[in-house]
Amino acid sequence: MPIQPSSYKEAIRYLYNLETYGIRLGLKRVTALLNSLDNPQNKLSIIHIGGTNGKGSTSAMIASILQKSGYKVGLYTSPHLNKFNERIRVNGRAITDRRIVFLVKKIRSIAERQNIELTFFEFTTAMAFLYFAEEEVEIAVIEVGLGGRLDATNVCKPIVSVITNITKDHEAQLGDKISDIAFEKAGIIKNNGILISAETKPVALRVLRSECKKKRAEFYRINEDFFVYNNLSFKKGEVGSSFTFKGRRWFLKKLNTRLLGRHQYINAACALASLEVLAEEGYEILEYAIRKGFQDVFWPGRLEVVSEKPLVVLDSAHNPAGADILSEALQSEFNYKRLFLVVGIMKDKDIKGILSRLLPLAHTAILTQPQIKRAASLMLLDKYVRPYSKKVKLINNVEDACRTALSMSSAADMVCITGSIFTVGEARRFLLRVRTGRTRDEK
Repeated sequence: MPIQPSSYKEAIRYLYNLETYGIRLGLKRVTALLNSLDNPQNKLSIIHIGGTNGKGSTSAMIASILQKSGYKVGLYTSPHLNKFNERIRVNGRAITDRRIVFLVKKIRSIAERQNIELTFFEFTTAMAFLYFAEEEVEIAVIEVGLGGRLDATNVCKPIVSVITNITKDHEAQLGDKISDIAFEKAGIIKNNGILISAETKPVALRVLRSECKKKRAEFYRINEDFFVYNNLSFKKGEVGSSFTFKGRRWFLKKLNTRLLGRHQYINAACALASLEVLAEEGYEILEYAIRKGFQDVFWPGRLEVVSEKPLVVLDSAHNPAGADILSEALQSEFNYKRLFLVVGIMKDKDIKGILSRLLPLAHTAILTQPQIKRAASLMLLDKYVRPYSKKVKLINNVEDACRTALSMSSAADMVCITGSIFTVGEARRFLLRVRTGRTRDEK
């Protein structure tokens, strides 16, 4: 039998070595493993969050409000921004290094004994379910990894399922038609379950309605069953969003969150709608907890302001829909003279679709490459950038790209780093380390 990891570094190295298996969708392997672990996921009360964009923010909002309501809350999200431990949290605290070593040893031993070749995500999902069960969390917020129907998280039996929205991403695995993608994401709908969604495209809605009908599941939509209104009380340049929510039982005026972007009030509506479902199931969720939960929620790398002179913003937009949201925010949320855009994208993403939405706004585009095999090369990025930007720099290191952008910008300018969570993660570590200007620190 292979030597078991005895340190955190060895455990993490083992997990990342599982990535050699790549993405292999399917529930057979993870189901077999969880059966051997006495199905920890079945001991949990779960909210299951799917969709193309906004899953992480919505999950973070729900977890924050539930924690403020006095519940012990597990939160499982992916990928991480800085450290693996961020993926698995209880009441906002990331799992410890020591606990990761313990769980890796335990799960690896069972998987190897039964000859189950788990992927990285299957293994980490099992870790999350087992950890939350051992910690006896009262509710777990579980974010889908990819798609839904065949995603490793889809072995759970949630109280409510959420599909934030449906746009093109991961076409190689999910298909390139909205109807195909919607079918995959609709796989998280359970028999006699409840689905909340903010999706608006008719073709996607037809699929969601059809799947709900087949499974006799209730289907509630944002701005049809639950309503949200952007108060627009925050002026351009101010940090945060203000909105009013009208549900089936709640009417909450002037809710404030420091998460930037008008899209966040749609994510907030998904969060509140799912929490209303919990309230109807007997969970006690007070208005104070809702307001405090929104005020305190922090989700780094999503329109995150890390410096103000110059204005430096990080955003993990990694597909055209995310780029649309970022483009709108760059034009409506911030005051600046010139925009310096630092961009690093994965080679399996819609590079043209992302760049075409962002580069026309930039004074200068700085193309870079994060330290990950999936990253698009500078040569590949340069192929797409020329029609949209005349001022282009190619810098093959994210830290150096950030340094260049900062050196070129004045106090009145803006630097935006985007294109991938991996690009943003490397940039964030560098920027918070050097403390450029006056930073907004994570609470």
